[in-house]
Amino acid sequence: MSMILPPDLESRIREEARRAGLSPEAWLRHQVIGQESKDYGPPTLSLQDQLTPEEWATEFHTWAESHDRNTPLLSDEAIARETIYPDRL
Repeated sequence: MSMILPPDLESRIREEARRAGLSPEAWLRHQVIGQESKDYGPPTLSLQDQLTPEEWATEFHTWAESHDRNTPLLSDEAIARETIYPDRL
């Protein structure tokens, strides 16, 4: 199925998809399935179950690449058990 969307709606869909780390097609698919599950009972299939392994890998890599590579890593101290649970020494 193909749809012709007004430019502002297409831009909005692309932005929402980018924020979710998905392609516009996967984001729309997720939105439709999510709405369907609200209207008709329990959810059907997860996005992963709807896609072929190749499509899922592509979506996963797109999502992974959407993250900032310059985000600083946490120090060893920040993730040490003593820092996370100071009252359980």
